Amino acid sequence: MKTQFILVLTSISLLTNVAFAQTPFERLGQKAMTGGQFSTAAGYFEKAYASDKSNMNALWLMGYSSYHAADYRKSIDAFDRLISMKPTETAAYYYRGKAKALYAATFKEAKSVEREKLLCGAIKDFSSALDLTPNDYKLYQNRALAYQEYALYKSQKIADVYNKSVAINACNSSIADFQKVLEESGYRRDIMAQIEKSKQLLSDIK
Repeated sequence: MKTQFILVLTSISLLTNVAFAQTPFERLGQKAMTGGQFSTAAGYFEKAYASDKSNMNALWLMGYSSYHAADYRKSIDAFDRLISMKPTETAAYYYRGKAKALYAATFKEAKSVEREKLLCGAIKDFSSALDLTPNDYKLYQNRALAYQEYALYKSQKIADVYNKSVAINACNSSIADFQKVLEESGYRRDIMAQIEKSKQLLSDIK
């Protein structure tokens, strides 16, 4: 586990082209991350960023740590700032999209403007990441899941939520993305199950 996090941290440093662990707070954050203490790490990286608002490395790691600490709002905010500074950072779109999708799931109300906004934002983020790295099939898989959740939301026959055409389009997009994953990886039981789920939802909507 420790080796895995060191590799992650190294790749993040290379992505942002910033020397890693330049400050005491970053070094403390790195130590906390390698120990799996993501919430503590996020706090250290936030302090590092507060002392230098140009420190993209600290900002990246704040978003990443917050994501793994399940503080999705804080993760989204960090990646918002990072993307405004470096709009070609594919992984930032990926993690922001993941954070939005997971945060959306915390809104349990059948009718939730915030849930819909987050799901649409997740789809957009995965699409932006695909524009930058079109052969990254984990992006297709995650976008497919977001489309599927959005189709479920829009298929609810509730005033100001239900929209049959939007739900159908989201289902079809979900199926298309899952099929792209299959084309790349071959047969996968989990992906086939998700395709069947989207197809059943599509049938129910129609």
